[in-house]
Formats: sequence, structure tokens, C-alpha cells
Amino acid sequence: MKFGSNKQQNEEPNVGKVTVLSLGFELTGDIISKSDIRADGILVGSIRTDKRVVVGEKASITGDIIAEEISISGEVVGDLFIKGETTIYANAKVSGNIKTSSIFIHKGAQINSGIQVLEPKEVEEASKSSKINSVSREELYSMLDDRSTTKRNKEVPVKPISQPKTKTYTDSSTDGDSDTNMDYPRSW
Repeated sequence: MKFGSNKQQNEEPNVGKVTVLSLGFELTGDIISKSDIRADGILVGSIRTDKRVVVGEKASITGDIIAEEISISGEVVGDLFIKGETTIYANAKVSGNIKTSSIFIHKGAQINSGIQVLEPKEVEEASKSSKINSVSREELYSMLDDRSTTKRNKEVPVKPISQPKTKTYTDSSTDGDSDTNMDYPRSW
């Protein structure tokens, strides 16, 4: 039995990776990623990805979301610009405008939103009004790629490990109180 593949890996290095905002994690700021995003924590900021966003049951996101697909089980307050499928589960609470190509809403979901079902190109055009789209994806990804290339090419100087310095202490006094004034070497 053979595992793996002989196929060469010519794909992007981020394919198959997921950016995770774990339970108990709180973040203030925007998240921009080329990979899928799973949020289980608290985010005060927007999300932009060309892939899928999953909002877990305990997650809370306050900000716009621009993505290919989204599944919501938690709370989202902000506008959604989804070029593909939007799924809102029974435990979800969603407030804000939703622009998507298709939408599935499960019974029990709390929605306080305006919903527009549009063609993917219309959704992408509408997403340009979001503040997170102030820089184009191409420009942003180019800047991120330049940074990671620079970091990989930069040599980090290696500092040699120094030998611990030791001192020998001798008690030159004859009275017993001098032990309190001695400076003993630390062993940690």
C-alpha cells in the first residue's frame, strides 16, 4: 500500500492552511489572509480572504467580512460580502447587510439584516465600499510576499554562547557576622 503522491507541489504554499482565532483569544484589528479562516474567539475588526470563513458558536465578530464562502454559528455584527455560499445556522446572530450569491438560513437563527442575492461580480463590486478594501488584494499580497521574502533572505547574526563567569569567595574576617555580607554566586 502506497501513501502520498508523486505529484509535484507547484501550488501556493498557503493552500490547505487555516488561520485560526481560537476560543478565549481576543483580537482588535483586521485579518487579511489567503487561506481559510476559523474564528472561535472575539474579533473587533474586519476579515478579508479569498477563501472560506467559519464563525464558531462561541465566536463574536464586529466588523465587515469579505470572503468566498461563510458559515456562521456565532455572532457577527457587520456587513457581509460573500461571493459564494452563505450559511447561517440556528445558533447564529447576524446584524448588518448581507450581499451574497446564495444563502441558507436555518430555523432559529436571529437575523437583523438586509439581504441581497447578487451575482459574484456584483458582490465583489459592492465589497469595494468596505473600509477593509482600501488597499487592493493584489497590492496587499505583494507587500506581504515582499516582507516574507526579505525575512527569509536576511541573515540573523548568531551570538556565541558565553561561558558562565565564576568567582571564588574567601572569608578573610574572623567574626561570624561576615556571612551575611558575602555575595554568593547564583546557580539558576
